[in-house]
Amino acid sequence: MNAIKRFFSTLLTPAPPAGQANSLYYYVRGSRCGAITRVRINRANDLSRDDGGVSFIVRKGAVDEVCFGRVEITIRFDSSYKETSREIEGGEFVTAEDHQAWVAAQARTAGAGGGGLA
Repeated sequence: MNAIKRFFSTLLTPAPPAGQANSLYYYVRGSRCGAITRVRINRANDLSRDDGGVSFIVRKGAVDEVCFGRVEITIRFDSSYKETSREIEGGEFVTAEDHQAWVAAQARTAGAGGGGLA
């Protein structure tokens, strides 16, 4: 019976609030080498109903491009698509500003090292 409820609740999942973008961005720093990665969550496609059928959950993995370190995130949302909790394994959440600074530092490092092909 619970399987039937879950099936129909996914069909009746409300759309995200009007006027808001479907994309949410999170920034994570991996503990392997400190690389910062941007993780995109699409509220229309990535969220799943939790076991109770009232709120949403998303689990995503991210692999950075520097040392291929893996980070796993789990984020829960209420029925209004507002974040209620977050968890991370293999790293930490950081800000968009941290990500921008890290990208700028990587660009400076690549520029200082020649960066061209011979």
